[in-house]
Amino acid sequence: MTETVTALVVDDEEMTRAIVGGYLARLGYRTLEAGSIAAAWDILSAPGCPVGVLLLDRRLPDGDGLELLPRMRALPHLAELPVIVQSVADSGAEIAAAIRAGIFHYMTKPYDGTLLRSVVGAAVENHGRLKALRGDVRSRTDAMALMRGGRFRLRTPQEARDLAIALSAAAPAARGLTFGLTELMLNAVEHGTLGIGFEAKRRLKAPGAAANAYAEELDRRLASPDYRDRFVTVEVERDERRLTITITDMGGGFDHRHYLAADPAQNTAAHGRGIALARLAGFAELTYLGDGNRVVGVVELEEGR
Repeated sequence: MTETVTALVVDDEEMTRAIVGGYLARLGYRTLEAGSIAAAWDILSAPGCPVGVLLLDRRLPDGDGLELLPRMRALPHLAELPVIVQSVADSGAEIAAAIRAGIFHYMTKPYDGTLLRSVVGAAVENHGRLKALRGDVRSRTDAMALMRGGRFRLRTPQEARDLAIALSAAAPAARGLTFGLTELMLNAVEHGTLGIGFEAKRRLKAPGAAANAYAEELDRRLASPDYRDRFVTVEVERDERRLTITITDMGGGFDHRHYLAADPAQNTAAHGRGIALARLAGFAELTYLGDGNRVVGVVELEEGR
């Protein structure tokens, strides 16, 4: 981490707070602790709140930890704070409720330090990327809002990020849409165009892997003749009410139901979260077609925009 990130650990068990907080402190995080919803809210709502990631238990003495999320979403400085739920509750219904509430990740207790490190690191990284993307969106002109249709072709992760930023300016929901589009396009490039599957990505990004292993593998495949002629197509249609974006890659597809559903098995892995997150970020509808190499996202537009 280039700067110290503050993690707030909310759990009713003092020992759990001490173990999790101590482990994060050894990784370089500054940690704060709270044993209830009320204590957590005192920290989060305070002026100049420094918290950069929230680890939240659901079963707290004064209620369900998820009760914090609506309060957080109502405050600009907390609206996009990444929330990681850590709980002994592992039923599909409880996990689905947490995902619908907009959490970043769900970890079922007990879990090991490797998973904690990976998930918290991914949450902080994604939050930083979202803030950077938001700044780029604000710096763009309103020219993209004039667009009624378009077709784009890309093949690199950077092109995916750039196009996501540009297209987000065509809709008033750019706050969530930028991140959602970025995740969908990166998935199309990395998995579809370059053939890097979930297991390969997890292995390349594992704590024991070389620091630049994943980036180097991306570069290797981009330069390989095997992938040189593969690309992602993005088609855009816009009318007065909605923006429809269709992303198609040249890969063999995947079981998209596994990633769109609230699947407890999937929620034990730090990566593979992009599609589920995209569903919660700016889209009124998100539908995968065929074998999973085409996805259609619909964004509802405000009246008169």
